[in-house]
Amino acid sequence: MLIDSLTSSYYYGEPEQSWGTPGAPLAPGDTLASGYRVVDHLRRGSRLDVYDVWSEQRSCRCIAKTIRPERATDERAIGWLRNEGVLLTQLTHPHLVRGYEIVRSVEPERPVVITETLPGHTLGYLIGDLGKLRPVDAAVLGIQLCSVLGYLHGHGWVHLDVKPSNVVEIGGRAVLLDLSLVCRIGEKSSAGTFDYLSPEQARGERMSPAADVWGLGVTLYEALSGTTPWASASHRERTTGGGRHYPQRDEPAAPLRTHRRLPAALSRTVDACLAPDPKARPTIAEVSAKLVEWSGMDPQSAGT
Repeated sequence: MLIDSLTSSYYYGEPEQSWGTPGAPLAPGDTLASGYRVVDHLRRGSRLDVYDVWSEQRSCRCIAKTIRPERATDERAIGWLRNEGVLLTQLTHPHLVRGYEIVRSVEPERPVVITETLPGHTLGYLIGDLGKLRPVDAAVLGIQLCSVLGYLHGHGWVHLDVKPSNVVEIGGRAVLLDLSLVCRIGEKSSAGTFDYLSPEQARGERMSPAADVWGLGVTLYEALSGTTPWASASHRERTTGGGRHYPQRDEPAAPLRTHRRLPAALSRTVDACLAPDPKARPTIAEVSAKLVEWSGMDPQSAGT
């Protein structure tokens, strides 16, 4: 399947129907798909199961992402996963997780996306462990993420879910995960994660690379301060009158320096990413240039 043939009709929220009694995850030793044996069940989300698996063909461990068994007929979830698998097997970048193939599971049959195993910690874990990153480390992280986001944008895609839990750090190299919510530049979408959702995503507007500039800005904001701009509202104000309330639609982010004394140039760069108007935000290339200028590192030294 060519990237240009991917469908774009799967990005408008979860189906409201019930999918029946949840099926138990596979146990270690079970066969997930031909040639892939379960080592461990890593995570269960609302739509997906993620497994650590052994690949007989490659003689190594891999990550397998598949639809939960009770949602094997959920065409929307299947579309999300299939699109992600096609993209990961066709797009290659040093800071993007590598996709190996898309296979079919044993009963109930459903797509399984196989990717490389990354021997590192997520940025979310590091923030929880360290509290805050050193400014220079955050700048290098930002430069690397700008590199991979610029690559995706150059192929016409917006990631829409840039956040610390979707970034793995491996010996100073940042790797971006999870292309399940991507959409074409110019398409409408309201997909994303509450704390990292841009105002235009919250409004369901047409997407541009500026949405990823916003996600990058929130990610760097959290890496440098230990919190997101609207962390206090994330759980308290998720619903108002039965509907979603997104404070980022109505409230500007507090300047980064209200949380931590940081170099002014670095703080200004992060704050600029969080301009409410997407047209007022810097481009990914401009963010990268500012981070390179402030850190004094050339892109090659930063690992891009």
